[in-house]
Amino acid sequence: MGKNVVRRTFGSLIDKVLILGLFLTVLGLLSPFGAPSQLGMYCGLLNSSPSRYQSIDMIGAVPHVYGNVPPEKLTQSYEEITQQPKLVAQYGGKTLSRDLQITGIFIIVNFVYYLLWEWILSASLGKFLCGLIAVSDNNKLITNKEVFKRNFLFLLLMVIAVGLRFILDISYYLVILLFFLIVDTSVIISGRSLIDIITNTYIIKKKNVEK
Repeated sequence: MGKNVVRRTFGSLIDKVLILGLFLTVLGLLSPFGAPSQLGMYCGLLNSSPSRYQSIDMIGAVPHVYGNVPPEKLTQSYEEITQQPKLVAQYGGKTLSRDLQITGIFIIVNFVYYLLWEWILSASLGKFLCGLIAVSDNNKLITNKEVFKRNFLFLLLMVIAVGLRFILDISYYLVILLFFLIVDTSVIISGRSLIDIITNTYIIKKKNVEK
C-alpha cells in the first residue's frame, strides 16, 4: 500500500479549510451577535498559557469596576483591583469558561466532520477529493465499526491534548504543533498516521480498493 504523502497533505489542507469554515458557521449560529468578539478573544488566547487567565480576567474587569479608563491609567487601575479581590470575584473564571466553550465547539465540529464523511465516503472529504479512501487491513472499505473507532480515537486524542495544555501550562500553538507531530509524523515514514496504525487501517488510492 503506497504512502500517498502528497495526496494526504493536500487532502488534509482541504479538510482543515472546510472545518474552519464549518466552525465559524456553527459559532455564528450559536452566537449570531457575539461571534466576532468571541472569536477575536479566542484568537488572543491561542498564544496564552492558562496561568495567564486570571490576569486576563482582571484586565477585563477594569471597565466594569471603573468605567471607561484612559489608556494611561489602565495599568494603575489594574494594579488597584488586584488588591481588591472582592470587587472582581464575579468576573473570575470567565476567560477559562469562554476558552472551554469555544474549544469544545471546535472539537465537536472536527469529530462530526470526520465521522460523517468517513461514514458516507469511507474517507474525509478532502482526502476523497484527492483520490484517497480508507480501507481495512484486507484492502476493503472500512466498516462502520472501524469508522467509529478511528473517530473516537481522534476525539480522545484531541481531548487529551487540551487536558495536557492545562497540565503543562502551554499555549494552543504549541499544543497544535505537538498534536500533529505525534499524530502525523509517522505518515512521512510509513504512510500511516498514528490513528491508522492503532486502528489497523490504511489510506490508499481509490482505484486500489478491492471490490
